[in-house]
Amino acid sequence: MNTRNWIVNRYLFLTIISALLLFNSCSYPHMYHSPNMMTVPLFNDKGQVSLMPAGSFGTVNPSFELQAAFALPAHIGLGGNLMTGGKDHSGDTYDDLSKYSYFEGFGGFYTSFKTIGVFEIYAGYGGGSGQHTFAYNEWDWGSGGWVQDGTADMKFSKIFIQPDVGIRMKTIEAAFSLRLSNITFNEINFSSDVVYRRDELLLLRSNNTSWLIEPGFTFRAGHDPVKFQVQGVFSANPSNPDLSFERFRLNLGINVKFGKNKIENTPAGAE
Repeated sequence: MNTRNWIVNRYLFLTIISALLLFNSCSYPHMYHSPNMMTVPLFNDKGQVSLMPAGSFGTVNPSFELQAAFALPAHIGLGGNLMTGGKDHSGDTYDDLSKYSYFEGFGGFYTSFKTIGVFEIYAGYGGGSGQHTFAYNEWDWGSGGWVQDGTADMKFSKIFIQPDVGIRMKTIEAAFSLRLSNITFNEINFSSDVVYRRDELLLLRSNNTSWLIEPGFTFRAGHDPVKFQVQGVFSANPSNPDLSFERFRLNLGINVKFGKNKIENTPAGAE
């Protein structure tokens, strides 16, 4: 056997062994934080109300989100956001599921510029919880199967600040946002029979506070007062990059605004 064939055969052997080791013990993903929908009402005048029901999708926990915001005089904006969801991978002989819920309130400043431009900055506080039931597949050369791996429950709180800059027209809206969040897990409890995920839960417990850098892009199309929204939210955790947090979520929803639109009252060609 020449050297080249020996290298190829060794590579194939290692690939097969690696695959067997991978399948020897596998499980469904569980993430302990999912970034919620960005706060981007794009207000340009007082008296406006923004309602935003949306579906939120990521690696885990498909969710329903509902956001409501109000534009007050003196360029003050207030609102709240609800996120609730989860994922059930349970089979006939095992339970594997997660539930996730979060609510936040926020307030801040908005202003318009150059007719269609909008700048906003919001800060807020929220709290949430997660419940997890674990299972893993213990494959052993054709035998074995799914094994229960205990449960975990956690509660967390979050503070954030988020500026955004965008454009608002009668048929199109678009914005870029950058959210800085500090999330703290106040309670992390898991049952004594957790084995497969014990290390990642202990890692979360010992690093229970993280700083998150979350850029987001929002695009809406339709006609006032109703527009369809697509929003992508990225979430980086430079403080604790090894924690099991979601890195990206996509939100699809409908934005409904009530109240007078400053664009409609601006003379053509004026800024």
